Amino acid sequence: MVMEPYEIKSHPYECMTLNCLCPFFKGRLNAKRQCILANGRLLNMAYRKEYRMLTDDERNRWHNVLNILKSSGEYDRLSAQHQEVGSGSGAHSGPEGDTMLSILQQFEIAVRLVDPSLAIPYWDSVIDSYLPDPRDSILFTPLFFGDTDFYGNVVTGPFAYWRCLDGRTAIWRNMGKEGSLFTENSINNVLAQTNIEFVLAYTAPLPSCPVPTNFFALEYAHSNIHLWVGGHMKPPSSSSNDPLFYTHHSFVDYIWEMWRQLRQTRQAREYSRDMPQCADPQHFSYAVMRPFYTLVNRDGLSNAYTDYVYHYAPRPSCTKSNPTCNSTYLFCDIRGRPHCVSKIKIGGRCVGFEGFNSCYKGFCLRGYCVAQTFHSPTSVLEQLDDVALPASKQSFITEVKSKTNFTCYDRHPCCGSWSRRGICNNASKRAYCAVSCSTCNLLTECADRHPSCAIWEKLGECSGRSSHFMAENCRTSCKLCGESKSLKCSAVSSVNFLI
Repeated sequence: MVMEPYEIKSHPYECMTLNCLCPFFKGRLNAKRQCILANGRLLNMAYRKEYRMLTDDERNRWHNVLNILKSSGEYDRLSAQHQEVGSGSGAHSGPEGDTMLSILQQFEIAVRLVDPSLAIPYWDSVIDSYLPDPRDSILFTPLFFGDTDFYGNVVTGPFAYWRCLDGRTAIWRNMGKEGSLFTENSINNVLAQTNIEFVLAYTAPLPSCPVPTNFFALEYAHSNIHLWVGGHMKPPSSSSNDPLFYTHHSFVDYIWEMWRQLRQTRQAREYSRDMPQCADPQHFSYAVMRPFYTLVNRDGLSNAYTDYVYHYAPRPSCTKSNPTCNSTYLFCDIRGRPHCVSKIKIGGRCVGFEGFNSCYKGFCLRGYCVAQTFHSPTSVLEQLDDVALPASKQSFITEVKSKTNFTCYDRHPCCGSWSRRGICNNASKRAYCAVSCSTCNLLTECADRHPSCAIWEKLGECSGRSSHFMAENCRTSCKLCGESKSLKCSAVSSVNFLI
């Protein structure tokens, strides 16, 4: 590891090395110019992980620090600084990457002055783009970014009811009405560019600009996410009111860094050409970088940031041989090229992911996520209320008469005969035929073993795609108590079941 150059600045936000930051953390430098904090630990480079890859402890500390910065006024001060230059300046509508990188760096230093072990997580929205409705992502729950009410106000989670600079008493989102999230294709389009002017593009050129417009440019691609989130995130002047802004831009910076590593040498850190017919002069390489009057625009392309101050954790990934994304909040879609997908919140749409562990603490039922743990039949109905079944099927969902919470069932009427042929020696098949393999105790042979049997019978499942499951586990609702199971245990080429 190359020793950091020695650097002294009057303010921590101006630092581009850890040894410069050290005195502001009340640390001391050793002979290798490493910063030793008061607790004896090293001040390390910030390590930016995908938001869902944080440990629960890291995520909670991240949320706590942001609330500390909000309470102290520093969050709003930094947000106002971005608001001041959010439009008509070097932060937008020109070669992007320099000012936003410096804004991220300042914000991350503010975070680390409270908790030196943290970094700005990045939001890889590609992971959410695979969902039937990305608004149903686990990200938009109290565990992460929080839920919104009918009007788009963030009313749950760590940022609930944050008062914003425009006087609103909550962060405002209007998600999914326009724009789009990043996709693997949109990222690959950026990485495929070989000309820096097609990456740090002129996004508001005059008609006389000789450089053709490139809608694959990073600023165009990143703006789609601002539009998709909507609300405060839509206009540049108000976007930093929402902490989602920083996690989004952390990922934009990651894409930029991937392009640099792929397309440039360490010595090649060129800036887009200064052409007045293509960009306002405040975007020129040696123009002062507003609002950082000690920097010029090209300083934002320095190697020092990723050499000394922060680096990125790899994007979440999985393989067919290792189909896990190493996160409770992600699952692996092994179809085609294996890739990680965000888990879906309860009540969210899961169409297309019925065979996957796609629902957070639940399972995919008829295209919607319902809770996995049934404390009472009423809780099932509450989940199905959120599913919003067609009006023609709503009237019967009033009450489940069974007062017993059954969690013990076989998933096929042939389990009895299969168990006699030795399938219970296999652990996965034991779970599939829990009653016949005696892994749980059956209270009565004819009882509805699942609290939703009455509902499913009304939906026609006794003779539908899940008839085998129903014949085994919903015998009362399907009026099969007087019928032998052997009549239903026929040779079938595939096994269909509800859960």
